[in-house]
Amino acid sequence: MGREDRARILEGLTAVITFDKVVVRYGDVTVLPDYDLTVEEGEFFTLLGPSGCGKSTALRTLAGFVAPQSGEVHVAGKNVTHLPSHRRQIGMVFQNYALFPSLSVRDNMAFGLKATGVSASERDERVRCIARDVDLSEAILDKGIAELSGGQQQRVAIARALVLRPRILLLDEPLSNLDAKLRGQLRGQLKELQTQFGITTVYVTHDQDEALALSDRIAVMNGGRIEQVGTPNQVYTRSSTEFVCNFVGESNRLSTDMIDALRAGGARHLDPSKPSYVRVEKVALAPASEARLSHETVRGEIRSRSYHGLYSSYHIDTAGGPLRSIVPESAGRVFDAGDAVDIDVDARDVLQYEDAA
Repeated sequence: MGREDRARILEGLTAVITFDKVVVRYGDVTVLPDYDLTVEEGEFFTLLGPSGCGKSTALRTLAGFVAPQSGEVHVAGKNVTHLPSHRRQIGMVFQNYALFPSLSVRDNMAFGLKATGVSASERDERVRCIARDVDLSEAILDKGIAELSGGQQQRVAIARALVLRPRILLLDEPLSNLDAKLRGQLRGQLKELQTQFGITTVYVTHDQDEALALSDRIAVMNGGRIEQVGTPNQVYTRSSTEFVCNFVGESNRLSTDMIDALRAGGARHLDPSKPSYVRVEKVALAPASEARLSHETVRGEIRSRSYHGLYSSYHIDTAGGPLRSIVPESAGRVFDAGDAVDIDVDARDVLQYEDAA
């Protein structure tokens, strides 16, 4: 199922999670001031932001581990603000998975069922069923946690949460302790599992690539407040605040010279007094000797090039300051340090904001 198809399915569904003017304080520090958020049924929803922005606090408040000073949290239309965590129909996977090293995989997965009084026969059946669903073999069930790979441990942690049949699954940076290659592999598996079960999922991360790759919608947080809520495409291409523009992806801040050049080319709607940005992959380069491209350009000189396999990254000096450009290797054009280039930016890709950062 493609992302656009999934988005259409989600349209019109009722909210399953609602934060209504939630305030959380730790002593004199207000971590969440008047926090409002709605998550729809079946969504993969991500809370994205830098360390200390309040995203984990929001997740733990939803889980029932943190009590707000004011405001309400609703799950499926029910006020759960003061309800114990085990009565909220919520499963949680922690950053370090929180698996019990002294227990087998089977006993780890059955732990919550045993604690809630489920019979031994039913526990065994539910563990076997969920193990099959997350692709954990019968042989793995009797292994110790230390014998498992990072990917297998992740599946056990998710299975332990899902075996309780929660309505909502919470994931608090579950990939952050893994190496980059394994993170990439497990990211895809995690999305497949969420799609397979169709469970409403709230994911916390500071990794923008994870958020863009996994999410149906993203809330970008800063200082306990939500700067923007939108689809990955909306957050990336139409960042609504200067903070979001700088935090998600990589952008160039454009000089007034560049804005004046774009205005001279017909983009009269651009205001040279406003902070202006463009994504690095939207900066096109051409040899200065070639005919200029379709938009008004400025002249620059290549300072350096770094090769990344699929693309090359260029740092360019211009009269208005430095710029960076990402050029895919498929473009078949390579520039060297010292080359003069014409720099082309489509005015439609320029993001402008009212206030400087």
